[in-house]
Amino acid sequence: MFKTLCRKQLVYLLSSLFILTATMGLITPTAQAADTKLTFGTGGKGGYYFRVGDLLCKSFAQGTDGFKCRARTTDGPRENLPNLRSGKFDFVVARSDWAKSARDGSGFFKGKGADSSLRSLFSIHSEPLTVIARKGSGISLVNDLDGKRVKLGVSASRLVRQLPHQANWDTSAFNTFRPGDLSAQRKALCSGEIDAVAHVVAYPSGWVQKTAQTCPIQLVELSGRQINSLVAGTDTLSKATIPANVYTGVTRSTMTFGYKTALLSSTNVSDNDVYAFVKFTFENLHQLGQQNPTVRGLQPSEMIRDSMVVPLHTGAVRYYREQGWIK
Repeated sequence: MFKTLCRKQLVYLLSSLFILTATMGLITPTAQAADTKLTFGTGGKGGYYFRVGDLLCKSFAQGTDGFKCRARTTDGPRENLPNLRSGKFDFVVARSDWAKSARDGSGFFKGKGADSSLRSLFSIHSEPLTVIARKGSGISLVNDLDGKRVKLGVSASRLVRQLPHQANWDTSAFNTFRPGDLSAQRKALCSGEIDAVAHVVAYPSGWVQKTAQTCPIQLVELSGRQINSLVAGTDTLSKATIPANVYTGVTRSTMTFGYKTALLSSTNVSDNDVYAFVKFTFENLHQLGQQNPTVRGLQPSEMIRDSMVVPLHTGAVRYYREQGWIK
């Protein structure tokens, strides 16, 4: 009887202790579900890709329950796209031409095979072909580049070669420069050694602005029927307009064309995770634009249409259909 009584007292004591500790929050009846961890491949720290990716990633994690997101600095698309394919990254930033190369297994990805798992979420900012001419050079329209002294970045050189106009130009004074030579191009332009610099870059660009502050410049208009046909014939290009007053002394908007930066994912990332991320981004687009000028002014109708070189992720499709943006 004594043993039975002690056993009952012990059970009562343990039950009371369990209730007390649970009430005090020291233990919980069931463990909380762990947050979903997402990894975001961006670009070099301080660059456009990192700043945009880091903003989207951190804002999503802070504004949505159940998710953690880490933006990783990378070497850009050449690192982002293979890591997305292998499952190391969940989301990446990449330019439309790089996405197409990964999709097809061409260019940098030749020999790696086509990536059939690659999926689009939405496009972000434009990376247009930006031609900066020194005022007084006589260059204001695309055909004015004929016979001029022009330095071209590597990506700009590819785009200029696609211009139907250049087949009849004198391009003997067109030369390509390496990415690290931008400062030298500013000096050459402002001193009159060259007439124009062509560069593929998002706006506002710190390099273009510093050039505009160093010497008077104008942006060259790249528009017209032939350019419209060029853009219509490929899924990697889209038209763009650089607004007035983005750069010192450039008081008129400038029509041009170029690539789009896209946010990409993979079929290996769940529909629910993608849906949550896309929903948060679009519902907070205005606030995000207040924190980063490259996001400011983005229009959903363009974001889900322009330069979509790979199919939309089904998680993104779900949200867009809810909004009535696609069928």
